[in-house]
Amino acid sequence: MKFGLVGLGSTFLNFCVYSIVYQLTLTINLASFLGYFSGLLTTFYFSNNWTFSKARYKNLSYTLFLFVFIYFMGGLEMTLIINIVDKLIQNHRIAWICGVFVAAMNNYFCSKYLLFHD
Repeated sequence: MKFGLVGLGSTFLNFCVYSIVYQLTLTINLASFLGYFSGLLTTFYFSNNWTFSKARYKNLSYTLFLFVFIYFMGGLEMTLIINIVDKLIQNHRIAWICGVFVAAMNNYFCSKYLLFHD
């Protein structure tokens, strides 16, 4: 439940930044990266301090490194999906939704089973 709430908030922030940057630059990769990065920072803070707080005994440097790696891979997946779907249907909003879905699955399962497991 907590992961879902954090995810929704981070995803909302991600989409707002993505939309604003895309409207200003019409550069889908820059918009995707900046939106995802803003969500990443928010997610790390709340995941470490609220969602998975039971697992806080781990070294913060290790946790941050693994978190960034997991979410970096999710961001690559998201950007790849966004580009593919946008080229197929020419709709950057639907492309973003498809990309977020793939990244969210990666981020949740890797966070739960690799990063913040008890």
